[in-house]
Parts: sequence; C-alpha cells; structure tokens
Amino acid sequence: MKKIPKSYLQKRVAVTWEDPSGYINDDISEVKMSVCISEGTLVVLDEEKLILRTSVYPGSHVGDYTIIHPALVKQCKAL
Repeated sequence: MKKIPKSYLQKRVAVTWEDPSGYINDDISEVKMSVCISEGTLVVLDEEKLILRTSVYPGSHVGDYTIIHPALVKQCKAL
C-alpha cells in the first residue's frame, strides 16, 4: 500500500491489515494470514509501527491500543 499520510495522525481511521495468526494441530493448507479491520485514533506512525487508540480514560493516556507493522497494512482510510 502507499504510505499512510502523516495528516492522519490524531484522526479516526479504519485500517485493513493482515493479522499473522498462530495455528496449532492444523493442516498446512489451512495456515494463512487473517484479514482484520481495526478502527481508532492514529496516535503513532513511523517506519516500524502504527498505533491506534481504540479507547482511553478521559484526562489520561491509559486505555486500549492496537499496534500494527506498516508492512501488514492493506488500506488506511480516514473516517
């Protein structure tokens, strides 16, 4: 995918990405990446990672976050 615009920082986005998954006791033909869509506020964006804040306690930086390697991102859309 193209680079995610820096203008998306601190904006709500929807990220479509391939989630590496662990498989136990499965046939090799079943092993594949899982497509995932995550939504949240893009709070960090660099060459190694993007971090989405999916929830936060008011007045703090405590909450729920999703970290994704940019190479796994298929699409990032501003909401």
